[in-house]
Amino acid sequence: MLAMIGALLTITLGLLGALAPRRVSKVVGIEPIGGLGVSEVRATYGGVFIAMGGTCLMVNSSQVYIVVAAAWLGAAAMRIPSLIVDRGSYPKAFFGGVIESTIALLLATGAA
Repeated sequence: MLAMIGALLTITLGLLGALAPRRVSKVVGIEPIGGLGVSEVRATYGGVFIAMGGTCLMVNSSQVYIVVAAAWLGAAAMRIPSLIVDRGSYPKAFFGGVIESTIALLLATGAA
């Protein structure tokens, strides 16, 4: 059940990226340039997330849940060095890492 919530959150974030790429760009601190930039946001923050969460629900396999959890955890893990090396925005980046880690943990319950 918790893993399904993680998959649904992943899909929801993907739908936001696909349907509101400019708004998502502002939230994550990037500026898409032209149609190609907006397309990239739709593809990465939209299509990839929708596919990851959707695959979890369609295949319903512990291996799929763990791979998608690892992707989220990898994103969260890069927040720490990024805060130091890139002098990232502490509150915003920290909150992003908490969200990514939480979704990873939810998805990881599907591997049990």
